[in-house]
Order: sequence, then C-alpha cells, then structure tokens
Amino acid sequence: MKKLLLLVLAVCALPTFAQNEVYFASTPALNPDGSEVIFAYDGDLWKVAADGGTATRITAMDGEESYPRVSPDGNWIAFSSAQYGNTDIYVMPYIGGKIERLTYNSSADQMETWSWDSKTIYFRSGRYNSRSAYSIARTGDTPKRLFKHYFNWPHNLAIHPDGSIYFNESWESSNQVARKRYKGAFNPDIKSYNTATGEYKQHTTYQGKDMWASIDKAGNTYFVSDEVNGQYNLYQLNGNQSVNLTKFKTSIKTPQVNANGDKVVFEKDYQLYLYDVSRKK
Repeated sequence: MKKLLLLVLAVCALPTFAQNEVYFASTPALNPDGSEVIFAYDGDLWKVAADGGTATRITAMDGEESYPRVSPDGNWIAFSSAQYGNTDIYVMPYIGGKIERLTYNSSADQMETWSWDSKTIYFRSGRYNSRSAYSIARTGDTPKRLFKHYFNWPHNLAIHPDGSIYFNESWESSNQVARKRYKGAFNPDIKSYNTATGEYKQHTTYQGKDMWASIDKAGNTYFVSDEVNGQYNLYQLNGNQSVNLTKFKTSIKTPQVNANGDKVVFEKDYQLYLYDVSRKK
C-alpha cells in the first residue's frame, strides 16, 4: 500500500474563478484539529480543507508571504512577509482580520513555531551578525534572544510540551538543505535545550542529515532524515530511537504535525501531501 496521500487542491484565481492543480505550494502547516492546511503560494497565504479542494487566498500583501504557523489555540496565524523589502514577522486572526507587524529589524526574520499557550512566537533571524533564535510576544514587544551564545545558528525550532526547545544548528540544515547525503563534521542532529532547567539533549546520532523537527501536544516528535535511502523521508522519535515512516524515492520538505497529532503535512515534488498518523498512510 502506498503510504502517501496527495493533498489535491485547486486555487480559485480571481476574478475568472479558473481552477488549476497547484504546483509550487510551499511551507504548509495545519490548524490544531487537522481539518485545514495553510500554505504559501504565488506570494500569498492560502487555506484549503485537509481533504483537498479549492483553496481560498487569505492574504494579499505586496511582499512574499511564507512559513505560516497556526497557534495551538487555533486563533492566530503568524508568518513571515517581505512587505517592506526585508522579511519580518506578522500575525493575523485565523478567521481573517487585521494583520499586525511584530518585528522591524533590517535582517530577515523567518517564522518557526508557537509556544503551547499561544502567547509567544519563535523565529530565526540573522540580526546582530549571527543567525540565531528569538521569541516575541504575540501582542508585540522587543524580541528576546533564546540561547545567548550557547549554540551556533539555532534554527528549525519546535517546542516540546515540557518546555524544551528542539532545534538544529548546522548550515547543512539551514542554507544547504538541498544537499542530500552529506556526511561529515557538520551533519545536523535533532537537539533540545530547556531554558528553565538548563538540560541539553541530543536526540539523533545518525552521521547524516536529521532536521525539521515538529512536535504535537502529546510530545510526539517527527522529523526528516536521509538515512533510509539518501532521500529526505519522514521519521518519528521513539525515545532515543529514530523510526522510519516513509521510503519515498523523492525527498519531502518542511513537515508540520497538527497540534492534536493526527496528521503531518509536507512538501513533496512541488505539491502538498498529508501523512495520516493513525493509519500510517
């Protein structure tokens, strides 16, 4: 049985209402109950039912919007936009409404994830001459650097329910993601750090590329690795064991599990796909 569900969707192209099968949709995320997918396409953000169908455009800004992430309470969408040239963090109500700009730095700020109480947004940024991880309140404030000088280049952030911040810190998982099958001193692993307790863990040890962690509200952690066949496939952490879930012959990208843990959405072959967790399909 093929362990893959293509999310078949069409984009409603105003004003002609022409429907087309969509390629080059990217950086998808799910709402908490897994009923809808938010994704970037043609410079804007769109919403579509998880079963597929006609997508509805939810932004129409001048810049390129990307990396939408839905808050665990389902009330907000935070995302990156180059509305004013450089990429900043913005937030809007999930049901639509006023879009608010949260960051104003001249460096690029890429949206990463939310805190589980839906009050804090986490992002990566190249500000202060160093790529690092930051947080900012949903209502806006001065961004806070997360790790000070403990780690190099923390990115691909995911928040565990116990408060640990999961991350990568290699350029191979940052600006060299297209280079598969790399093995060497800079291979990325899934790591975590709890800022409250100071506990540090390394969760993967494969001498290749383990990256893009995503975590549900029960603490189930999914990520991507090229271990099984040299292509990026979906994995799950089971304790300290990496469990392979797919064996695709072409790579997947940017997986995101919904808060309830039912589905994982990701990019594959320039389209969007869903992995059903309970059915393993």
